Amino acid sequence: MARVNKRDISFATFNLLNLQQPGKRTYSNKALFANDDHGRALYHQKIQWTAKQIKELDATVIAFQELWSRASLIDVFEQADLLHKYDIIARDAPARGRPQVAMAVKKSTSGASQVLDNWQWIESFPEHFEFAKLRERHHLDEEITLTLGSFSRPVLHVQISLDAIRPKTPIIDIYVAHLKSKRPASLSFARPRAKVLQHYSSIVKTALSHIRRVMEAAALRAIVEKKLESEDTTKASPVVVIGDLNDDASSITNDIITGQPAYRVSEKSRRGHISDKGLYSAQRLQQYRSLKSVYYTHIYQDKRESLDHIFVSQEFYDHSDFRLWSFSDLQIYNDHLNREYRKREGASDHGIVKAQFDWNPID
Repeated sequence: MARVNKRDISFATFNLLNLQQPGKRTYSNKALFANDDHGRALYHQKIQWTAKQIKELDATVIAFQELWSRASLIDVFEQADLLHKYDIIARDAPARGRPQVAMAVKKSTSGASQVLDNWQWIESFPEHFEFAKLRERHHLDEEITLTLGSFSRPVLHVQISLDAIRPKTPIIDIYVAHLKSKRPASLSFARPRAKVLQHYSSIVKTALSHIRRVMEAAALRAIVEKKLESEDTTKASPVVVIGDLNDDASSITNDIITGQPAYRVSEKSRRGHISDKGLYSAQRLQQYRSLKSVYYTHIYQDKRESLDHIFVSQEFYDHSDFRLWSFSDLQIYNDHLNREYRKREGASDHGIVKAQFDWNPID
């Protein structure tokens, strides 16, 4: 049996598809599972399916989205008989329409927690991150003002420290996000009603959905960039951004989040050897190794999309001068996206992504 290095680490992202207690509301006024025998049976079915996926994942860190009830996530880990092996960082949704992100972190082989106790949910955009009366150089007669100042779903920031003695690994900062979806925004038509809604309501709803997601991506980037910056350029500051980002890997929003670092694609190239502020996509790391890409985590109107992502800093990039971990493998669990299977098994409507990194500091 191969020896397992305590410093090896894996990350997974899992959209739970509205995990909520029977009789409790999610996005609508109607409960997802009725508080009767039939509803509780459907709920238990969902718990069983989710628990099965958790056991199969066996990831060090699992990021969750669309959680409404902390008790339901505890039900999942109890069903999987893993509650004693993971620390659960989760909370109930504070209001209808605002599901939460959460995280589970595997305890060390000695049973010790690897989570530092300063974790937090970030509700608001960073200070001074305001788009007020901005003017483009060639359109000085126009002003751009956006008063958005908070995330539609708060971002979870957790720090972990792997239980290894020599050499000690640096603290890893992990950000779990669930950005605004592409679904048209729900707008108020209360009077006085904006004139644009009288003429272009459907267009405005779609545009505002994308605007909010771009703003959230930019605000998340601003938060992460502060963590990536270091006065001591030789000091490691591993960062991971993970979750349902509701856009493709090559989208504008994800380009903003990652900072578009350079990848090394030839032996003589020095591209990617240093990227103090860049985040690397696990999807792209896998694509550079594979003959064929079959990466999709969501199906909408028969269109296969990759919405769920794992982005890592230079400490996890093979060709970086500051490498501590090497990319080992990426797995996509998406067989359950078949509509009939989901209905029968209580499965999620998103694929589950897992990326493995092996401890391998550069010489």
